[in-house]
Amino acid sequence: MSAESEPLRVWQTVVPPDWIDYNGHLTEGFYGVAFGAASDEALIHLGFDEDYRSLHGTFYTVETHIRFLREVHEGASISADTYVLGADSRRLHLHHDLLVDGHRDPAATQEAMLLHVFQLPDGGSPRASPMVEPVLGRALAVADAHADVVFPDHAGRGVRNLR
Repeated sequence: MSAESEPLRVWQTVVPPDWIDYNGHLTEGFYGVAFGAASDEALIHLGFDEDYRSLHGTFYTVETHIRFLREVHEGASISADTYVLGADSRRLHLHHDLLVDGHRDPAATQEAMLLHVFQLPDGGSPRASPMVEPVLGRALAVADAHADVVFPDHAGRGVRNLR
């Protein structure tokens, strides 16, 4: 893997007590909170800030898929390795590996599809709209850098049918 294909490592935290469930480990909903925070930090890394939001729009997460692989406990140091699986003018396809205490094997993964939207000033419904610079150029550049990364076989598959 070349240096250009390295994941974005822009988010980390320590698991607080209120993220722990009755089984003594990270509760299901807080995996989503962690991955949402990782997506937000990836967007900030791409140039998405308050000025961008007020002038050009925002992102809505329109689809996610989380895989829970190992338990995560209170006080663990967690971080995300983020890859941009793809980007076009309106969409951003992210993949996060949730890493615990520096271990290489993820405790969970998330795939997310984000849609760029703009809220019309008249208060109408938000509409899909193209990203602009600097976010568009940076998103395309990172997606291009990550194009050579061999992604896990679960990417793009979703939940498997039991039938």
